Amino acid sequence: MLTRWYDWGGLDWDRSFEELEALRREVTRLFGETGHDRPRYTSPAAFPRIGLFDTKEELVLRAELPGVSEKDLDVTVEEGTLSLRGSRKVETPQGYAVHRQERAETTFARSFSLPCKVDADKSQANLKNGVLTLRLPKAPEVKPRQITVKSS
Repeated sequence: MLTRWYDWGGLDWDRSFEELEALRREVTRLFGETGHDRPRYTSPAAFPRIGLFDTKEELVLRAELPGVSEKDLDVTVEEGTLSLRGSRKVETPQGYAVHRQERAETTFARSFSLPCKVDADKSQANLKNGVLTLRLPKAPEVKPRQITVKSS
């Protein structure tokens, strides 16, 4: 005997899809109230992605900041903590219609405890091609020193 797919166990397929559609409408309504089609991803561990490297003379931080301009970025060093704050704005050119937009507007704030004392006055920051490179020279008292050994 041949069994039709919609005869299995008396499931009401139409009702199942109605419930899924109601859930989709509710999620759209919730996020639509904030003016966004989808939720902002605000996990502090996700944006920006960073790498912190230690040379003998300085700490070098590289942060991936696509779409962030230098005027929308704030970098501070205070009491052994490095803080990055900023925002990314996405502007649609006038007269254009958006069909797909995968990079959303966002604000971010991340802080890191530095592994050693740095000389913030001699620090340098460069934002090029969406990558922030921050050079933090180590304070003179924490730099390794060569000690000469003399024979007696």
